[in-house]
Parts: sequence; structure tokens; C-alpha cells
Amino acid sequence: MFERTRRLISTEGMGGPALIMFIATVGGGACNFLYQLMMQNLAATELSEINTILAILLIASVPSMAISNVLIRYTAKYNAKGQDESISWIMRRTLLLALIIGAAAGITIILVLNTPEVRHQLKLTSSAGIVLLGLGITLSLLLPVGSGPLQGLQRFTAFGISYMGNYLIKLALGVGFVILGLGVAGAVGGVVVGISFGVAFSMIAMRKHLMLKGERAESREIWRFTIPTTIAALGFTVLTNVDVILAAILMEKDPANIYTAATRLASIILYLPGAIAAVMFPKISRLYAQRRSTQKLLKVSLFSTIMLSGLVALVFVLAPNMVLNILVPNNPYILYVAAPMRTLAIAMTLLGLANVFMLYGLATDGHAYVIILILAVGVLFLLIGGVAHTGLIFTPQILANIMAITGGFIIILSTIYLLILDRELGLLMRRVSQ
Repeated sequence: MFERTRRLISTEGMGGPALIMFIATVGGGACNFLYQLMMQNLAATELSEINTILAILLIASVPSMAISNVLIRYTAKYNAKGQDESISWIMRRTLLLALIIGAAAGITIILVLNTPEVRHQLKLTSSAGIVLLGLGITLSLLLPVGSGPLQGLQRFTAFGISYMGNYLIKLALGVGFVILGLGVAGAVGGVVVGISFGVAFSMIAMRKHLMLKGERAESREIWRFTIPTTIAALGFTVLTNVDVILAAILMEKDPANIYTAATRLASIILYLPGAIAAVMFPKISRLYAQRRSTQKLLKVSLFSTIMLSGLVALVFVLAPNMVLNILVPNNPYILYVAAPMRTLAIAMTLLGLANVFMLYGLATDGHAYVIILILAVGVLFLLIGGVAHTGLIFTPQILANIMAITGGFIIILSTIYLLILDRELGLLMRRVSQ
């Protein structure tokens, strides 16, 4: 019994790291969720604008997800081979690249969003919020330069402090600034300060590797991994954030606020299994680099995600009014949020599973999962276009239905592909045994 427990909490098992990451990720996710709850109770009429800016921040910061996944994978790989100098080299090169891309992207976004046509279409009123958005994009691209290697080296405690601190500051300052009357700019400002903390802490935690002399790594292989990683990150970020932007464009202010309230409440279901995916990715990367089996770890991760997300989704589906009365009693749109929230709870459960499949594919060079994500983005926009073509007026429920259908599409294709892989592996094992 004691030996089994020891193995479970070792770096080879999921238990110990998953516990640390679970505490940090759930804590950070809870802060993020509380931030959304407070915005709904304190700034419900500005909710769509706040979340439109935050959605643009996430989509424009897609390269940060790619950078993070690249650094996690190759830090784990070089660490397994004892090549600390290569880790130093890739970190410094990535830092310079992230700074250049981040600054260019931030300035571009500020200029684009300040054009009258775009501001009117997205219903943006806060100039300060737009400037803070540009700064946030730059900082977001710098964040994974430190946090990615922390995960790759399985330093989950340091990563957890950086991650949770980011969201704790976002909650405290974002809510505080809104209470002080700073509105949209205050809400976004809290987010930017939180990201700044994450950048500073993770860089300090990785200072030893940043200061090593460095030894050039094989960059061609890294670039081959970067391209599918960027595409996957873009696909997943669009799927989980573009709906808020679409709501702002396709609906009037009140329906857009209703949809935003529903999707941000349901998003807790997406945050909960984040710890599992965060721990799974570096471990599967390491197992794959060592040419060891990864299927068992994938199935454990999928099962755990289903259990965590499914339980919360069940509460949202069966008792939506109770959830709303407890969480957002002061939201003036509370009577209209329940129906789309129930559907979005199912959608977020499916997207949480999609995240596990995506990261597994990136860790094992299974690019089919990346293709499935891109196809899903196409399905999402085809459904949007189809509804628009019929002349129907977009409502929060229609958009929620489209999100659920898109999530189902991803899981059906991903499951079919996984079953095909299992079958091929079984045939290979039988041939070897013969």
C-alpha cells in the first residue's frame, strides 16, 4: 500500500503533481470565476464590453499558448536528457521573439480598435480599456517564457504560485477598481496587473536557467512543432472566446450581456479540469520522448475531466435558477440567463474534453487532433452563417445551441480517432507477440 502511494505522488505518477496543480488551478480558476461573478453583480450593463476586450486579449495572445506548449515540451525533453544549456538557449531566444511579437501585436490592436467603425461594431466605449488591452497582449506573450519551463521541469509549486497569484491580483484589483468607479478600464486594469505579476514571478523562478551560457538547440525540430501548436492554440482559443465577440456583434446590448453572463458562468466547467491537462502535457511529452506508452495516462485524464466537469455541469443543468440566485442575485438579467447557461454547461464540458485531446495530440505529434479543432472552427462559423442566412434574429439561446453542437462535433471525431489508434496499437501488439 505504501509503495503504491509513493509511486502515485512521485513525478512518474499523476497524484502529487496533480494535487499541487489542482489546488493552484482551482484556486486560480475560482478567482477568475469570482471576478466574473463580481462583474455581473457590479457592472452587469458593461459586462459584454468587458468580456469582449478580454476575449480579444485571449485571441490576440494565442502565440503565448503556442510558446507555452513549445517550452513545456522541449524543457521536458531537454531536462530528460540533462541538457540544461539547451533549455537556457531556447528560453532566451523565445524571450526576444515574444517581446518583438507582443509589442507589435499590442500596438496594432490599439490602432485597429480605435478606428470608429470597429469601435461601433464591437460597442466599445473605453479608450483606456483599449490601451490596457494592448499592454496586456505584450505581457501575455512574455508570460510563458517563465511559466512554460516551470511546467516542463515539473516545478508545479512555483508554477502554481505564479498562476494563482495572477488571478488573485486580477480579482482583488479588478473588483476594487470597479468599486472605485473606474468601470471597464478598472476591470481590464486588474487583469493586466495580474499578468505582470505572473511574468515577474516566473522569470525570477527560472533565473538560474536564464543566466546559463546556453547551448544552441535544434531549432528546425522546434519550428516543426511550433506551427501545429500555434494552429491548435488559435483554434481552441477562438472556440472558447469568439462567442462573446459574436454576441456583441450579432445582438443588441441587453441580449449580448445576457449571453455573456451565461457563458462566463458556465466557463467554470472549462476551468475545473485545467489542472489535469496542465499536469498531463509535460508528463506525456516526457513519456513520448522516452518512447513509452501514453495511452493509459490519456484515458485517466479523460476520465478525471469527465468526472469533474460532468458533476458541475449536472448542477447547472438541473438547478440553474438556484445557481443564479446564489451566484449573481444582483444581475438585472438573471431571469433570462438560466436557459442559455444550461446549454452552455454542456458545451463547456465538451470543450474541456477537447482541450485534453488537443494537448495529447501536441505532446505525441498527433496532428489529427489539431485538424479536428480547425474543422470545428469551420463548423462554428458555418452554423453562424447558416442561421444568419435564414434571417433569424440571433438570441442567446441560438448561440448557445451552436456552441454545444460544435463541442459535440469535436468529441465525436476525437473519440473515433482514438478508437482507431487503439485498434492499430492492438494489431501491432499482436503482430509483435507472434
